[in-house]
Amino acid sequence: MRVLMFNGEPYCDSDRQDELVRRTLETIRKSGATLEASELSVDRGAAMFLVSGDSVAIRGLWSHVEATGLENAWEAFGARLDWSTFEMTS
Repeated sequence: MRVLMFNGEPYCDSDRQDELVRRTLETIRKSGATLEASELSVDRGAAMFLVSGDSVAIRGLWSHVEATGLENAWEAFGARLDWSTFEMTS
């Protein structure tokens, strides 16, 4: 599984962020990857999307993120992207 995380300022523009979250969910759906979980932090400073899929689906997701300008849209919003492998810790 992979984690797509956007971290930015807390208490940001919630309408604009909601649109970015909607676009991200749509991009995940279109890519062929599976959304396992998503979470928006209480202070709205972080949005996390946990996705799974085979390597083709994961590469497809990243291609969709780049092709749609989604990463740039999040950055223009003031959030930075972290894309990493999900690891459980005890």
